[in-house]
Amino acid sequence: MQNTTTETWTTVPILPCINIEETLVFWMSLGFVTTYKQTRPYQYGVVQRGGAALHFGGVKGMTPETNYYTGCLVAVQDAAAVYRNFTLCLKEQRGRVPHVGLPRISRMKPGATRFTLTDVAGNAVIFVSRGEKDQEEWEKAEHAYPSRLAKAIALAVRFRDYKNDDAMAARVLDNALRHVDGEPAEQVAEAWIIRAKLADAEKDTLLAANCREQAKRQSLTEEQLRALQEKHG
Repeated sequence: MQNTTTETWTTVPILPCINIEETLVFWMSLGFVTTYKQTRPYQYGVVQRGGAALHFGGVKGMTPETNYYTGCLVAVQDAAAVYRNFTLCLKEQRGRVPHVGLPRISRMKPGATRFTLTDVAGNAVIFVSRGEKDQEEWEKAEHAYPSRLAKAIALAVRFRDYKNDDAMAARVLDNALRHVDGEPAEQVAEAWIIRAKLADAEKDTLLAANCREQAKRQSLTEEQLRALQEKHG
């Protein structure tokens, strides 16, 4: 069979769902439009926004808790703008921006190029800005760093922002923060600030307060501390 670059085939990935009505309503609350829906003989629906379509098919016996590995990538012009819009919609609909449970949206720090929205069925949809910056941010963890702590910070950011693995990000920082003798004060403070943010997500208020206190103990000005806080949202 001859290969060709002419677009004659189209792929349509189908994300699983439990209840098509609930799934479509959720995505519509974020500004998507339902372009197709059926409930019999099987559940199927399509939502669309910005020229991108998400297809959903009902799966009997599935639960959100067992839907670990399904999702897709949506390339957008400005992920930060989409994130602001989604968080506003979520807050209006639910009274808060959910970072845990279902549905949820990952945190997006200033300057980041992607975020993950997990819907009511457990599908993880990653919205990423087009261009090279996203890849550059990902590759930062591969760079050679002058210290172990700097490397740990880069790895923790990758786990937090790209893999949605707060637990692993926290583990990396916890290990690194046990050995900070001789490390630059600004990097030590940055590591504690990131760890505090992770504790916030875990709703561990005592740990978060302790981490922020540790950050303040470093020889930094209020302006430097504020800049680090803003850097990590």
